[in-house]
Amino acid sequence: MHDFVSLTKYFKKFENIKKKKVREREMDMEIGSQHFGHQHPVVFKDVLSDQTKEAICLRCGEMVFGSSFSCMECEFYLHKKCAEAPSKIDHPFHRNHPLVLLPEPSYKGCLCHFCGKTCEKSVYHCSCKLDFHIKCALFPLNMAEKKLEELKHITIKVPLLFTEDDNKELEKLDCFMCWEPLLESMYFSLDCGFNLHKKCVELPHEIKYPFHKRHPLILQFNVDHFSCKICLQKPSGKGFVYSCSPCRFAVHIKCAEFPPILNLPCHRNHPLFLHVKREGRSCHACRENPSFMTCEETQQNKFYRCSSCTFGLHLECALPPLTIKEQIHKHPFSLFWRQVSFICDACGLEGKFVSYICSTCNLLVHKKCISLPPIIRIPRHKHPIFHKYFLQGHQFKDCDCRLCDCRVEIEYGSYSCFNCKFVVHVKCALEKKGWYKEVDPKDIDRKLAIVPKMSTNPIDCVIEKNDDGEMTKIKHFSHKHNLILSKNLIEEHCDGASLMDKYCDGCVLPISNPFYYCSECDFLLHKSCAKSPKQEQLWFHICQRFLILLVGCIFRCDLCQSESNGFSYMCKKCDVHYCLYCATRNYRIKHQAHKHRLFFDRNHKGRCSACNVSVRGLFKCKSCGAFNLHVDCLRLPLTAWHKCDEHRLALTYKELILIVLSEGIHLSNQEAFTMN
Repeated sequence: MHDFVSLTKYFKKFENIKKKKVREREMDMEIGSQHFGHQHPVVFKDVLSDQTKEAICLRCGEMVFGSSFSCMECEFYLHKKCAEAPSKIDHPFHRNHPLVLLPEPSYKGCLCHFCGKTCEKSVYHCSCKLDFHIKCALFPLNMAEKKLEELKHITIKVPLLFTEDDNKELEKLDCFMCWEPLLESMYFSLDCGFNLHKKCVELPHEIKYPFHKRHPLILQFNVDHFSCKICLQKPSGKGFVYSCSPCRFAVHIKCAEFPPILNLPCHRNHPLFLHVKREGRSCHACRENPSFMTCEETQQNKFYRCSSCTFGLHLECALPPLTIKEQIHKHPFSLFWRQVSFICDACGLEGKFVSYICSTCNLLVHKKCISLPPIIRIPRHKHPIFHKYFLQGHQFKDCDCRLCDCRVEIEYGSYSCFNCKFVVHVKCALEKKGWYKEVDPKDIDRKLAIVPKMSTNPIDCVIEKNDDGEMTKIKHFSHKHNLILSKNLIEEHCDGASLMDKYCDGCVLPISNPFYYCSECDFLLHKSCAKSPKQEQLWFHICQRFLILLVGCIFRCDLCQSESNGFSYMCKKCDVHYCLYCATRNYRIKHQAHKHRLFFDRNHKGRCSACNVSVRGLFKCKSCGAFNLHVDCLRLPLTAWHKCDEHRLALTYKELILIVLSEGIHLSNQEAFTMN
């Protein structure tokens, strides 16, 4: 009995002690205003009640969930982690100064240095212009101390397993440590709104770097704004870098991963060393085609070179991916090192050292040619053109490129329109980014050509026709009266000489046969100008839209720079005008001043054979190789009146300059070109 009483007293005493501890814990949870800057006591709760489901934490600004502190008298809520956040942090990623917790940002428009979002509530602040949300400051602190409990419940995501639409979304997102795309590696997607590569979370805090052996490099917040010693690019102001603050030496996280020495199959005699200084040498792999097959600009400073010879490679060429899979080709391409040059099956251009092979299709291509757009539009053709790795010779007899007029080797890749037998080099088609537009295969319908929105016929009504079906009397949209066809100036006009100073109201060039005239007023229009459509696509206009034919306005032609009040084609989007003469010129012409066909080459630079002016962009003769015409001289009329002769002068080109000079007559090149 005595033992039972003693045991009962013991249990009562134990129960009292337990109640006392619970009471002490509850009293500890009732924290006064001196702790949170709040005038009422706050109470700790392990689970949300119905009243706090829509509550907002006053420190982080996010919805309250899980354990929290709250005030029973007013709307005051804090996450447990936010409430327990220390007032000062000695952060391992910022050793210069402590981070101090402020109740609100110190300035308007404050951005978190970690996630890049606006800080509106409490922040951790440093005089180095560092500001962090509470969660953004505590997460890297736990990461540096290897306390990754909050990542245990988060699934690691693998981009390669995602669908195509998911990968397109990932292309827009970057890792908040290295600021490289998430698409490259497995990553965590955290509830607090930022994403991290798994490999970045596991980065070592210190590394020994071969180009800075004096001190180790420390993983730090990017606040010193040092330029990376490898790529020479200035930091973006966010993320992390490996740096040595006393020596002002820093490298990006990605740059620190590059191996300092490479032994490549394309250069077996010597190893290649990564250089941290800008090199003046060109890359041996991509220098053959600098305007088309170059490395990315951001990679050009990262250079591997051989210390024993002049061989060198850009980083992109020295460390290419082992395999590449693109949607435009059904098989993956595998890296194939070569010690000799090769001809790319996709573009027909020479390449060196770095190539990719599809063994199934027997294709050997440049790295960038793997992702060539399969269908594009260019201004010089009204239909979309398709990329083919080879063409059938019997189907394409005329295989001259319509952009450079040089032969296209049909056994290699090119862009072509099968229906029109139109073919261009890959290099010519993609030479300028703005001059071509990629076409989605889903948008290709039965009618491949773009159809104008309205009627393009400029002749409103045909009033009379002759026996041959030729329109002799018409109603043109540009003039209120009827127009009559004239084929001979002298026969149908009693005073033919009066037409010597008459000009076409369309192209504003001297009038010539055949033309339309108005019997009621002084309106003249060449027959060819009268047929100019009211909407037209021009082969030299980059916009590739339909241009509208305007009449009765004064403008400056954007091509020949001449001022005119004639007809013009206007692009509303680009706000440019083209005179009728320039707009109706094709890129292939037969000019009466020369016996061979002339072809417009936008890259050809030389002297105009008419005026001897050196310009870029000429109509050239491929057969002669020495005859060129630029746009201004092309505008010269084929016949003209002159006060010194009663007959019309015909435009031609002959080598008469030496004969004229030998007779003591001095003429300009323009006069020698004009006079027969």
